[in-house]
Amino acid sequence: MQRFNDFWNKKSLERYLLTVVGICLVFLVVLQLTHVRTPYQGVIDQVGSDAQAMSYAEVADTTIILQLVNYSTLPKARVLVNGQVKGDFTHPYVTLSVADGDLLEVDTSFYRHSVKVKVLETSNKIVVPEKGVEISGQQNILVLGEVKLLK
Repeated sequence: MQRFNDFWNKKSLERYLLTVVGICLVFLVVLQLTHVRTPYQGVIDQVGSDAQAMSYAEVADTTIILQLVNYSTLPKARVLVNGQVKGDFTHPYVTLSVADGDLLEVDTSFYRHSVKVKVLETSNKIVVPEKGVEISGQQNILVLGEVKLLK
């Protein structure tokens, strides 16, 4: 009986409980480290696998890409389709989906300097405006024209 009481005295009990808590903490940390995935782990797992084959995004049949020629950005220069804002030149390129008969305009009324816009690319079905057409102006609305499609 004396031996039993010696085992459960305060110092022994404290040492025993701290040892159990320490072992549990080490086990928990090891378990977490083996189960937690780093943000790069998903990417690393996909390298070399055919799980996700990349494909090019299909471009709409009636797409026009406009380029700001003489500046890198003009955020207050707005691209209008039928009088409604459909984009702006926060980047040097604006891609638009258009339909037959849409009126394309660029509102440069905010800027006092000359703004030059070029039709960089058009889909095969678009006849007007033609690829390479440039318009320029300042403090007004530049008209690119009405969109005409192949019939």
